[in-house]
Amino acid sequence: MPAGGVVRTTSQPGLTTMLNRSCREVTRLVLEGEDRSLTLGERIIVRWHYRICEACPKFGRQVKLMRRALTRWRQYSESE
Repeated sequence: MPAGGVVRTTSQPGLTTMLNRSCREVTRLVLEGEDRSLTLGERIIVRWHYRICEACPKFGRQVKLMRRALTRWRQYSESE
């Protein structure tokens, strides 16, 4: 123990605190992932949140479905 009996702790957040994000933040990241590649940290945050949330994985699947449907529609409209 340091002189004076005071133990100092850092105010840096723990890993769990850093990974716990709101559904709104994760939704924003999922949608940003449509326009750009997410960083490794962002992908980890999304995957972590998917493990603890029931609704957000459904939203992620809906976004993938819309992307696939739009791709097919573009291919169909270009073939005519």
